[in-house]
Formats: sequence, C-alpha cells, structure tokens
Amino acid sequence: MELLFTGGRVLTIDPLDRIASGVAVRDGRIIAVGDSDEVRSAVGPDAMTVDLQGRALIPGFCDPHNHFSMTTFEPRSVDCHTPPLAGKSSVLDALAAAADGSPDGQWIWGLGYSTRDIGGTGEEMLLRHELDDVAPNNPVCVMDSSYHACYANSAAMALVGINRDMPNPRGGEILKDGSGEPNGVLWERAMDPVHHASMRSYIDTFGSDVVAGLVEQNALRHLSHGITSVGDALVMPESAEIYRLTDERGKLPIVIHQMRGGPGFFAAPEEAAGGAFMEDDVSDRLRGGIVKIFMDPVWPSPAMTICHEDGTTEPVGEPYYGQEEVDHLVLDAASHGLQVAIHCIGNRAVEQGLNAFERAQREIPRSDPRYRIEHFAFATPEQIARASSLGVIISHQPPFLNAIGEYFETRIAEAGLDAVPIPYRSMLDEGVFVASGSDFPCAPVEPLLGLYGLVARTARDGRPVAADQAITPLKALRTYTLNSATAMFREHEVGSIEVGKRADLVVLSHDPTLVAPTYISEIVVQQTYVDGQLEYMV
Repeated sequence: MELLFTGGRVLTIDPLDRIASGVAVRDGRIIAVGDSDEVRSAVGPDAMTVDLQGRALIPGFCDPHNHFSMTTFEPRSVDCHTPPLAGKSSVLDALAAAADGSPDGQWIWGLGYSTRDIGGTGEEMLLRHELDDVAPNNPVCVMDSSYHACYANSAAMALVGINRDMPNPRGGEILKDGSGEPNGVLWERAMDPVHHASMRSYIDTFGSDVVAGLVEQNALRHLSHGITSVGDALVMPESAEIYRLTDERGKLPIVIHQMRGGPGFFAAPEEAAGGAFMEDDVSDRLRGGIVKIFMDPVWPSPAMTICHEDGTTEPVGEPYYGQEEVDHLVLDAASHGLQVAIHCIGNRAVEQGLNAFERAQREIPRSDPRYRIEHFAFATPEQIARASSLGVIISHQPPFLNAIGEYFETRIAEAGLDAVPIPYRSMLDEGVFVASGSDFPCAPVEPLLGLYGLVARTARDGRPVAADQAITPLKALRTYTLNSATAMFREHEVGSIEVGKRADLVVLSHDPTLVAPTYISEIVVQQTYVDGQLEYMV
C-alpha cells in the first residue's frame, strides 16, 4: 500500500529541523520526504493521497510515562473526578448508584477522586464508614487521583486482611480513626493489597474478550490525541496479563512498552531487576526491557530536604529505599542489560537516584544504558547539572503545568528550595536529555496541552508559572516525539519523519510553531496513522 501526503507543513523533527511539504509512504515505511512534487514521483498513480491543505504533519507523539493499564477499566468504573461531580457527597451518590446496579460481592472501582486536604485526614477524605453506607454489600476501592492512595470500605479491607492489628507496611500507612480502627484511607504501599485484589477481580469478572476490548478502546482514545507509543509506567502481573491477552487477539493498535515493577503497585521490583521478565518483548506491539523503581512517596510528603528561614535544613518524607538497597536493584538490572527508570519527586529522592546510576556505571559500565529519572519535580540546579554530566534521561510530564502549576510554586516556596517548577529551559540549556509524557491519569493525557504548557507556561487559572522557563514550540515538540522515542529505545523507528522510519504520523489542524502560544491548546488532532494505517480521524 502506498500513501502520499502533499501540500502541508511537515515538521520532520530531523537533525536539521527541516520543514517539508510532502511525505511518501510504502508498506508502512517512509520512502520520501521533501517538496510535494518531488515525493509524488516516489509512488505510483494508485497511491492514496492526503491533501493536507496547509495543515501540519508531525511524527506520532510518544508518551514514555503513562499508567495505561490503570485507565483501561475506566468504562467499567465510577468516575469520581470533582469536577465534573460537585464534591464528596456527589461522589458517594455515584458509588451508591453503581453498587445498586451490581451483584452482591462484585468490586466497585472508583477512579480520580482528589482530596483538597492533602496529607491530612479532613472531611474531604472518603472514609470507611461512608463507603460502607453507600455500598454495604460490595467491596469498594476508590483510587486517589495521585494514584498513591486509595479509599476502601470494610468489605474490601476484610478481603485482604487489613484490620486494627495489621502494622503499617514499610513505605505505607493505614490511617486509623479515634478508636484505632482503619478509617479506609490507605497510603502508598498500604494500598497495594486492595488495589491488587480489585484489579484481579475486574479481569476475572469481565473475562479476556471484554478486557481486550477495553484495552483496544483505551488505545483508540490515545490515538485520538495523536499518541502512537506508550510506556506503561508500572506494569504488575495483572497489567502484563491484560496486555498479552489483548496482543494475542490482535487488538493492540499502538506500541506498549512495559515498565516492570513488583507484584504490587509500589512493591520492590526484585524479580524484574533479576531478569525474570526478559520475555516481555512479546511482539512488535508489546515490548519490555525496562525496570521501574519508586523512590519516594506522595503521601504524606515526597522525600525532600527543606530549608528553614534560619538556614537550617530538615528531611521530610521517607524514601522507599536506603541508598544501598536501590543501588543493588539498579546493579542487578544493569547486570541483565535492562533499562532502569526511577520515580523521584523530592530532591532527596533525586540524589539517591543519581547516586545509584553513577555507581552502576562505575561498577557495570555500559555504552548506552539510558537510565531515566521520572518526574524530577523538585530537583536543584546542582542536580540538573549532575543529571547532564551522567547522561541521565529526565522523563517529565508537562501537563502538570496546566493542571497543578500553582502547587509546584507553592510547595517550592514553602520548602525554601532553590528550585524552579518544571524547569525545561534550564534543563535543556544545561544539556539534559528531556523526554515529555503525561503521567495519565495523574495529569491530563493530551500532548498538545503539555506542549501549550511548555510554550505558554500558564496554570489553569491563567497565571504564569516560571514564565522565563518557556521554550519554543519546536523544542517542545522534539521532547514529545524524538526525545520520548529515544527514552524507549525507538528513535531508529519513530519520533521523526525521515526516510526508512515507520509512518507513525499525525495531522494537526494548525502548525504549533506558527500560532500564538495561547492557541496551541486549541489545535485539533485530525488524523493519526500507525505504520501508515489510518487509525483515527475526526
């Protein structure tokens, strides 16, 4: 099959950042890039032609940090986002309605709830007795929007053995009421048993065919935003299972990279680092080779060193691992030739991650390990320079700028940190290799919203967020395409529009390099192609 694009603004993202007007494709590969008349001669008269009519053609977006498997069950779950729901009472009403329509004993899964009382136990938390009232005959698990906590009722906790006598797991907390009973709020590793049981139940309840259809449906949603490659940022055994059964049925229209963790969402990835999942390279569409490590929590605080007004410093938040522990996980993975990505939010966590990578390169030198730090949220200028010198890839999530940009500013100020919210210009100027993704569902999935954030640097309310960190649309686009492909070892296949590469292509209504920064979020993805096949069209 031959395909021809003509009359457009082709943003190639090649080494010279060339702008072309035409692209020719044969059998899913790009065979010519250049002037429309030149590329027309590369195909036969029967080639399917797309007249771009001045629209932009870009490489498919790659999202290297996305919790795809966690959002797969959204159509079978309760939407607990506020908005669109009015508040806690509306969320409880929605959960009650779901329970009324479900058989006794079937899990009720809620997604997206966000408490305004971050780190506390205030009235916005969903408590056990409230969930018992609305779902007396069903186990309930409501995931916090951070995905670092969940809210469970008595039935859910009883099924996994959480009671007043259970100690807090290392790296987690079972919050208690005044009488010492679990109140239903589970932080970090304390949520793993409930989360595991609920996801396992969903797979068993709906069956393989339905689950495969849900994965395919989620992939189509991502294609509607121009995303053609996804790195699932924490793959548990259940996640790997749903991907395999979907791939076996030929229902994966995008490439999924499995970032393997432990048996629970926050569990130590000891087996993965030891090479237990080398067979994760299942097919062309389902790939592996990455180990994911959580270094620090969200609740009650990331692992940070804060600075008081008198100049004294204080550690807050506890890392999941001591330095020796994380070092040995990274060394084990390195000895098996695996890539490692470490979730580091606070500056203490960042320091441990950089230390682990430096030691791994010293003891097990590798020419191209592509070690990654995910988030890098409160890194200092010194840590930015160190990441550059070590060649560590920073996997960042620009949609947070629009979603919670003011949170980063406030937290940095309160902690007295020498840091900048999402410092893209500083990182790029320092020579850091930066890849952009979403962290969906913790932040919006749309790459164009992230692109808008990097260029316009505004929060949801329109306030500027570190405006001097704005970068050009072309640089921002590179971080979302070629850089993100490189973070997943795919730059030889995708990420730019060059001869020989796969025809993962996106048609945009407007060229983001030519419109005002404030308009970028209004640009529409009109077509998405994977291997030259049209997979989405407005």
